Amino acid sequence: MLTARGLGWAAIALALMLEVVRGGSYLTLVLVGALIAVGVPMLLINAGTRSALEDSDLTTYEITDGGVASSSLASRHAYAWNAFRDVEEAPGQLIFRHSRTRFLPVPTGTLSRPQIEQILGTAAGHGLRVRRA
Repeated sequence: MLTARGLGWAAIALALMLEVVRGGSYLTLVLVGALIAVGVPMLLINAGTRSALEDSDLTTYEITDGGVASSSLASRHAYAWNAFRDVEEAPGQLIFRHSRTRFLPVPTGTLSRPQIEQILGTAAGHGLRVRRA
């Protein structure tokens, strides 16, 4: 994915450089670069996500006054509230962040709005910063 992004941005930079040096329009090269830089990574991410979802076990989530836990047939992970720094409401999920790069997404598709608000209220009550959609 990083290679595709690099090649795409390189093609865009080359098009801009050619336009400045030689003049003329290199719109085709810019479009190809954008397709490589954006389109290829999107396709790779979508394919990887679909593959992971097809191969994964059913995961259940528990949200209590003690914290958040996720379990599947393969593993169980439990986190106390103080392990998270914030929770963000995103379309179809709540994202509990440990750090800038570590997070726990919890799907909310089967929850009602009052249930989601109860979870966010519990998180706020335990000192987490809450960002609502």
